[in-house]
Amino acid sequence: MALRTSPEVGGMGHSIKRKEDPRFIRGKGTYVDDVQLPGMLYLDIVRSPHAHAKIVKIDSAKALATPGVLAVITGQDLAKYNLHWMPTLMSDTQMVLPVEKVMYQAQEVAAVLATSRYAAADGAAVVEVEYDPLPVVVDPHKALLPGAPVLRTDKKDKKDNHIWHWEWGDRAATDRAIAEADVTVKQDIYLPRIHVASIETCGCIAHFDKVDGKLTVWMTTQAPHAIRTVFAMVTGLPEQNIRIISPDLGGGFGNKVPVYPGYVVATAASLVIGRPVKWIESRSENLISTGFARDYHMKGELALTNEGRILALRVQMLSDQGAFYADAQPSKFRAGLFHVVTGSYDYPAAHVQCRGAYTNKAPGGVAYRCSFRITEAS
Repeated sequence: MALRTSPEVGGMGHSIKRKEDPRFIRGKGTYVDDVQLPGMLYLDIVRSPHAHAKIVKIDSAKALATPGVLAVITGQDLAKYNLHWMPTLMSDTQMVLPVEKVMYQAQEVAAVLATSRYAAADGAAVVEVEYDPLPVVVDPHKALLPGAPVLRTDKKDKKDNHIWHWEWGDRAATDRAIAEADVTVKQDIYLPRIHVASIETCGCIAHFDKVDGKLTVWMTTQAPHAIRTVFAMVTGLPEQNIRIISPDLGGGFGNKVPVYPGYVVATAASLVIGRPVKWIESRSENLISTGFARDYHMKGELALTNEGRILALRVQMLSDQGAFYADAQPSKFRAGLFHVVTGSYDYPAAHVQCRGAYTNKAPGGVAYRCSFRITEAS
């Protein structure tokens, strides 16, 4: 009798049956908003209609009179615990809730804590904030001009909106080749700001147990270990007392790597009251305030012979970082443009120069779909 054999499965050309699908198509996935904890409270966020403005006054009276609303949290409240600023993964600092001014449209201004999600939203709708508008800068080129309004006035002795300047390659040889070339070709390219718009928006449930001093956070994050480190820095808790749970994730693509203020406010609220706090952002909030990708102004120059041989490539890039330098990973990945931009060609000389500037926009720095320089270089 002939033995029945099956072809070996593996390598190119062989399909592997997916094992993740059955529970999802049966509605058995577990996303952050599916998690329900006893005694859980809900958070909603008040956002700024201005791109740059002083905060004159926040009036919470109407919100506190709304049925179900327990508290309105402001930057002044967080400042008592030194939680109104947080570190970013790129050694900058970012407002959790502002004390003096807002830096971009839809920035978090205050948070409402309530017994239901709807009560929290009702309370947030009636928080009254008085603003005094300030000059707005949304063009990174103008942000770097002499006399431009300095945006990061929180930084001591900061006199401009320049963040970083990186170079890679042989500048002298590249400049010489372009100056002496038979033909030069130049092109300006703007790679606009884009948003991930994943199926699931950002959110978290923070639960601090006052008995054992441990914090558990269910969170829409792609980087739980980095988040834990930042949370330890912000809260003062040791890392071993913090557990970050990333359950099923409805799309990430880089947008769910940063630490967002909503995460920190929900966690701060749980730390103070000792009850679980859930924050789930709306689609509109997700699109206007969470991490954007790219927003690069680039200039490419080629030096060539009359016969068409490439002699040198020079690239300059200006990155619009928004109000805070909050890249979603701790490396100079834009400088990595150099290692890709020359492609498969034999360039005798090449040079890349990258700069970053603050503007009155939501922070960027997401490597959309793990691009990490590939798209911009191409």
